Amino acid sequence: MMAACGLEEEQRSTWITTITEMMGEVPGMILRLPKIRHALIAHPEPFRWYNGRRMEVELLRLMIINRSMLCRDENGKLDETDAILQTLSRCQNMIVIEVCLRMIMEGVELTT
Repeated sequence: MMAACGLEEEQRSTWITTITEMMGEVPGMILRLPKIRHALIAHPEPFRWYNGRRMEVELLRLMIINRSMLCRDENGKLDETDAILQTLSRCQNMIVIEVCLRMIMEGVELTT
């Protein structure tokens, strides 16, 4: 398969190493799945809340992309003063802040 893809020897060895490492991690991941499943079943509300917020951010992102296309001039320069674009971005930022605050309140360490 790798020969058919036209990979160089160095790329092939990198892929083999990466795939081998991933295969080594799978048993540990599978062992954690029952614990993750149990946590989701026992406390589904945080998961539902987070997924709802994630979906809102994704929809806002799509709306921002679409609006950005409409707000470009003939040279492709974005008009950043567009009120709708600013409102969409502000809404997206507020949701991200809300999620971060909730994670902090629940004791999750945020890393950048």
